[in-house]
Amino acid sequence: AINGYDSSVLNGIQIMPEWDKDFKNPDSQTRGMIVAAQTFGALVGLPVAPLLSDGIGRRKALCLGSAIMCGGVVLQAMATGVVHFVASRILVGIGLCFATNSAPLLVTELAYPTQRAPITAMYNSSWYIGSIFSAWTTYATLKTLTGSTWAWRIPSILQACPSLVQCILIWFVPESPRWLVSKGRDGEAIAVLAKYHANNRERDPLVYFTYGQIREALSIEREVSKSSSYLQLFKTPGNLRRMRIVLAIGFFSQWSGNGLVSYYIKQVFAGVGVTDASTVSLINGALQIWNFFVAITAALLVDKIGRRPLFLTSNAGMLVTFGMWTLAAALFNTRMDRGAANGMWFISSAVNFRLAF
Repeated sequence: AINGYDSSVLNGIQIMPEWDKDFKNPDSQTRGMIVAAQTFGALVGLPVAPLLSDGIGRRKALCLGSAIMCGGVVLQAMATGVVHFVASRILVGIGLCFATNSAPLLVTELAYPTQRAPITAMYNSSWYIGSIFSAWTTYATLKTLTGSTWAWRIPSILQACPSLVQCILIWFVPESPRWLVSKGRDGEAIAVLAKYHANNRERDPLVYFTYGQIREALSIEREVSKSSSYLQLFKTPGNLRRMRIVLAIGFFSQWSGNGLVSYYIKQVFAGVGVTDASTVSLINGALQIWNFFVAITAALLVDKIGRRPLFLTSNAGMLVTFGMWTLAAALFNTRMDRGAANGMWFISSAVNFRLAF
């Protein structure tokens, strides 16, 4: 949810004329740099994030990431120029990298075995909870603070609230049993497993089975790490094929068109003739609600339908709807056919594209 708010707030404030005015109507290249700044920050933090979560623990790494995000948000809310704003987004990206590296590990390693897949999928889907708050906050400030610089600064300030809450509440969440075992704190790990998986019964078979699995996995990892390196990922045909799949999924999941709606919704709507800021902001808020319900439904179907069918259906759906999206923009830009373009946009992009994604 925190990731969703942090990533979506930029989309919402870019819709506002007040933001354009304060940053002197940035051109396309500048907007691209502003949007990419958070991702660049995440790339800077990426080499450190896994070492941090394995070194100091999931909770501490998550708290540190949230604290860094709070600092970035303060700078963002005070920004008076593009350079200042970009620097703040980079800092947010670094903190977000630390937090999003540790959070899914903690969720997965604490989840009850039979609930692990849907809970992990629902964790990813909770991104839209943050995006819903972000979209409707920016809509509210746009309607009530028209002409004021606070129209975009207030959503930016509120961006710190979830991170601040997370910094406090994370200490009420148990540490990962896997991390505890890796640090020789086996007694604490067994206590966590007993409390959350077996109703405080330390002698429950599930507790010992899970504890044994963790110890065995860690032992295998230590043995393998002594005689191998990251180069092993590229040395055999099987590993090369796995790496191609991993890299392709990561690359194409971000190259699927979702970034256009997530970061450039103002420009996308302008391409079909919708330029009123309030209308764009309202549709953006409605889309986030739709996205949340679709994502939760898909998360609950992971074990029932399977990963592969869902993945292939998603890709096929995005291919078809993205083609319709392109047609919508072409109808408006070549024939100025606003009615057809708007209708096609709503049917294809606003609903079905997000359904497929």
